[in-house]
Amino acid sequence: MKLHCYCSVAALLVSVALAGATNDRYYKSLDFDFFYHVQQWPASFCDTKFGCCFPGNEKPEADFGIHGLWPNYAVCRTAEDAGRPLNQSNTASALALVPLRRRRCRDLIKTNGRRVRAQIRDLESDLLRNWGTLSCKNKESTAFWSHEWTRHGTCSGMDQHAYFRAALEFKARFNLTRILLDAGIVPSDEKEYFLSSIRDAVAEATGSAPNLECNRNERNETQLFQVYQCVGLDGSSPVRCPMPLPMDGGCTDTVKFPAF
Repeated sequence: MKLHCYCSVAALLVSVALAGATNDRYYKSLDFDFFYHVQQWPASFCDTKFGCCFPGNEKPEADFGIHGLWPNYAVCRTAEDAGRPLNQSNTASALALVPLRRRRCRDLIKTNGRRVRAQIRDLESDLLRNWGTLSCKNKESTAFWSHEWTRHGTCSGMDQHAYFRAALEFKARFNLTRILLDAGIVPSDEKEYFLSSIRDAVAEATGSAPNLECNRNERNETQLFQVYQCVGLDGSSPVRCPMPLPMDGGCTDTVKFPAF
């Protein structure tokens, strides 16, 4: 009996080692350092001079919506560090972090909304609820998903289904709306919040401080627009955001978090 147990443990250790080697090869095949999981607040999208349009003419819930899951470069990397997740890189601690331009995917796979939709049909209801378009230029969410896949997903190292599922699962695991509400940051057309309070609330809940982006409403008031959460190469684990990439674009010390 003991021998049988020993063999089972040995087999398990071999399988774990093989899985680790497979993961290592996978990470080394990825030509980027981390993902930005980007979500936008619908009221801030709509409350500008451009306005917005609701998908299917139905107003969505007052909840952050996914903009995309974007592969990004972050640091200068040595050959030794190539392929390692950002939070496992020796370079990140040994050298000053150097900001590089955002990774832009090429049209590696020619696709269209109809083809994308066929690949993710079982996810469609979740996508419509969590990743719908508010653009008046193109009111079809499938075109939005196709754009995100073509521009970003094609160099994510995932197939279409895995890419969209990873974005949905991360949003569900770290619900930004609930995180802010639990911290007392409630949508309001009158109240303002310290930007640091928003960042701290997300950092406490996820273990990683996000980067933030703001825009201005029709009254020229600064409002929280998008939240950039940094995610590891596995597409599911929060990681430390690279400090030299300041994404407090357009933000001031205090911002509106408008009601929707």
